[in-house]
Amino acid sequence: MKKLPLALLMFLFTFNSIESNAQQTSSNNTTNFYGGSYDDFLREARKQDKVAILDFWASWCAPCKKMDKETFANAELAKHLNEKFLIYKVNVDTFDGMEIANRFGVESFPTVITLDSHGRFIDELKGFFAANHLTEKLNQSSEQPQTYVSL
Repeated sequence: MKKLPLALLMFLFTFNSIESNAQQTSSNNTTNFYGGSYDDFLREARKQDKVAILDFWASWCAPCKKMDKETFANAELAKHLNEKFLIYKVNVDTFDGMEIANRFGVESFPTVITLDSHGRFIDELKGFFAANHLTEKLNQSSEQPQTYVSL
């Protein structure tokens, strides 16, 4: 009788380990978006000394959904973004999201804004971007001499 529960526990442990490894592998192939508050996001960008990306989106925005499914789901882009940038999704359907969008004057979606690690504006990209085109644009904006705009 005791062998059955032990075998069951071993099976569950093995299955759980396989599932955990699969989740780690898939998370390396998808874009990691920062999950905390906007203020915490800015502090984390400064701490990591990374360019910050704000992805402004809305639930009713078809190009935003397409960008999530095609662009941010691209494994090559995800790896690049996860290594070099910190990314925060700004949902403009919320009061906090609308406040952040107003702060940057964002009126169309999707819009991607890059900030230096101190939260200063670098560049703005409006509309849908394919993965290779977004990579190119982000690399250009993060490499160009930064002219700061007070907001």
